Amino acid sequence: MRLCFVVNSVRTQRPTYTTSHLACQAARRGHEVWLAAVDGLSLASDGRVLAQAVALSGKPRDTRELVATIAAAGAARTELALDGFSVVFLRNNPAAGADGDRPNPGVEFGRLLKRSGVLVVNDPEGLLRAGSKMYLEGFPAEIRPRTLITRSAERVRAFLGELDGAAILKPLAGFGGQNVFYLARGQTTNLNQMIAAVKKDGYVIVQEYLPAVARGDKRVLLLGGEPIEVGGHVAAYRRMRPKDDIRNNMHVGGSRRRATFGAAERRICELVRPRLVADGLYLVGLDVVGDKLLEINVYAPGGIHNINELYGVNVGEAVIADLERWVEARAARGSGGVRGAGRA
Repeated sequence: MRLCFVVNSVRTQRPTYTTSHLACQAARRGHEVWLAAVDGLSLASDGRVLAQAVALSGKPRDTRELVATIAAAGAARTELALDGFSVVFLRNNPAAGADGDRPNPGVEFGRLLKRSGVLVVNDPEGLLRAGSKMYLEGFPAEIRPRTLITRSAERVRAFLGELDGAAILKPLAGFGGQNVFYLARGQTTNLNQMIAAVKKDGYVIVQEYLPAVARGDKRVLLLGGEPIEVGGHVAAYRRMRPKDDIRNNMHVGGSRRRATFGAAERRICELVRPRLVADGLYLVGLDVVGDKLLEINVYAPGGIHNINELYGVNVGEAVIADLERWVEARAARGSGGVRGAGRA
């Protein structure tokens, strides 16, 4: 296969990033691998999508060697047309960009590539639908926490009264645990300031607080709508929040642990699978607390590094092996979307 990973920045990739693991395993399996920053994409006058990309040469031993290779001063960028690639992986997170481009340029270029017959992962049309946290509202209420989405401070206060319990306040367009606030039952102190801070980013999400979050949330990786299973383990781990912080995000000091995968998690996966498959969302991360689904990560879902280290498995290799089968099947039947399961 010829694969190109579109990311926010090539030079700032890290060995722990899921993109690095996927690219490393693709190269080790003998595929031609390139990485391109989203701001290095161009639309040529003849309609081709061009990329300023960095090639991976040889088979890196691990992700540290991969990152050192692409970060080296001699790692030259080459302009090439992406319409000749087997797969273009859209791994750029628009929320993390400094320019705040709307619409997301990665998705727009991805749409053009899809029309030219390239397999784009995740599907750009699906990303447009699922990129907002409002996507979660399309799933059964039984697996979602009670939620309000608004820009009205009055509605926020009214909903808090209806909940009559603790709540979480966060931006609709947020990521990485930024501007997330915990509100105790009946809290009024600093409420207006919190609402104002979150409203700076647009719409506000008010969500019932789930006490089970004190025991951490679970990140579950899905492939083709199914939980990835490698070496007898489901690709899932528990993220524990640091002391005196309500967020479980690893970058704010959260810790990781092995996680069980029981009936509640499997039920959630079964309920979301048809929609994810229909929308072409091939590699997805679910954030689960208790029996509730908090978030669906579709742009650049991570966690492979943590899962590999916790269980001694190789999730990246399983993803690339599954993708090989789908590219082969797609070629046999003509172009089409990705449909598949994540068992290896």
